[in-house]
Amino acid sequence: MVKVVNIRDVKGERRDPPRTSWILVSGKTVGAKNLSVGVNETDPGGTVPEHKHDTEEEVMFFISGQGKFVTEDEEIPLEPGVCVYNPPGGKHKIVNTGAEVLKCVWIYAPQLAAHRAQK
Repeated sequence: MVKVVNIRDVKGERRDPPRTSWILVSGKTVGAKNLSVGVNETDPGGTVPEHKHDTEEEVMFFISGQGKFVTEDEEIPLEPGVCVYNPPGGKHKIVNTGAEVLKCVWIYAPQLAAHRAQK
């Protein structure tokens, strides 16, 4: 059965450094089995701290703002229209270098453990 989620009905998770993430599609929200989808907004001057995903593929499609996606080997400029595929295992972070919110839609497959439905 098709399920619909409106971001206006989802409580964003505020984190430090200043950013907010909305989990729209996951095992917990709609019973998804294989992926999760959400939106992240990183405040001006803020970051998504360095981290890695051991088994999850990640895609981020940037829809507003300016920034950089930093890996161990490179810095990728971010602006609306840029889509980043991040394979499992590499350390990375996101830095908002602009004066407005850096906003992206993200997808993980498989889901992060925190997104899975409880059994």
